[in-house]
Amino acid sequence: MKKYILIVMLFVFSQLLFAEKLTTEKKRIIDEMLEITNAIKIGEIIATDLGNTIISSMSKEQNLDPKIIAIIEDEFEKIIHDEFIVSGFMNEISYKIYHKYFTLAELKKIVAFYKTPTGSKLATLAPKMTQEGMIESQKQAQSLGPIIYQRLINRLEKEGIK
Repeated sequence: MKKYILIVMLFVFSQLLFAEKLTTEKKRIIDEMLEITNAIKIGEIIATDLGNTIISSMSKEQNLDPKIIAIIEDEFEKIIHDEFIVSGFMNEISYKIYHKYFTLAELKKIVAFYKTPTGSKLATLAPKMTQEGMIESQKQAQSLGPIIYQRLINRLEKEGIK
């Protein structure tokens, strides 16, 4: 048993010794990739879209004045921008995630791809494509409301719950 524990400990420590460090150069490459790919902008779009969906839902339920809705949306966008972008939060989580899955050499190849005409086109269109995908997904999700409701009613009745 002691030999088994020793072998496991040696394996774990060897992995820690050979793990690539998150260097300043790697952070710089990740920052460059985030800039080229508009990844931060996409994150902001997703967060803002989520907020707008919540706000829209609230306004329908509570019959809010359109001016109040506009103020809430404006403040929400500012908060998201400040707390996720200006604070550097998006960059910090990107460092952790990209560092976990990609080596410095791989990140350099990704950046090189995004500097090609095809990569540049993808980076330019990605925010618009993401937004279109979210809109279509929201439409689909909204259309499921009646189906979900009916299935829940049927299931509750089947279970004897009224």
